[in-house]
Amino acid sequence: KAEKALLELARSLSPPEENPCLPVMPLPTPPQKNSLPVAQLIVYTDGASRGNPGPASAAAIAFLPSGEELTSRVEKIGKATNNVAEYRAVIAGLRLARDLRARRVIVKLDSQLVVRQLNGEYKIKKEELRELAQRVKSEAAGFERCRFEHVPRSENSRADELAGRVLAGEDSDR
Repeated sequence: KAEKALLELARSLSPPEENPCLPVMPLPTPPQKNSLPVAQLIVYTDGASRGNPGPASAAAIAFLPSGEELTSRVEKIGKATNNVAEYRAVIAGLRLARDLRARRVIVKLDSQLVVRQLNGEYKIKKEELRELAQRVKSEAAGFERCRFEHVPRSENSRADELAGRVLAGEDSDR
């Protein structure tokens, strides 16, 4: 019953399919009585940049552990490097999970560098990335548990597609 209510809420908050390139505004915090917290979400994220730096975007998709897609969030982030776009996608994914009232979240992304930096395996040398990592840690602190996992690019194709669509839409605006 809780899963069904969460699915209905997520569908009502999802962007319209007819124009997936429009930036998605942040989801409002769901009303307490209309949504039940979900134990765990799996969020796939991807950042894209045409050029390094260049026009960039971020995408995040929330799934139930059963594999059912709930909703997604995409955003244009202006001119940025690919690593900045990856961090911004993780932040968008954590905010999406928070808006869906997840208690635990697994964030999966294909940037091995970002995963290793967030897991403390690599030092973060660039100040801009340190600041973004701090924002990620701040967002992650709102969950009972938050884990960052690397996945091969082939397992992250849906998030990659969404991030790419935003940039393709930007290219067609010129």
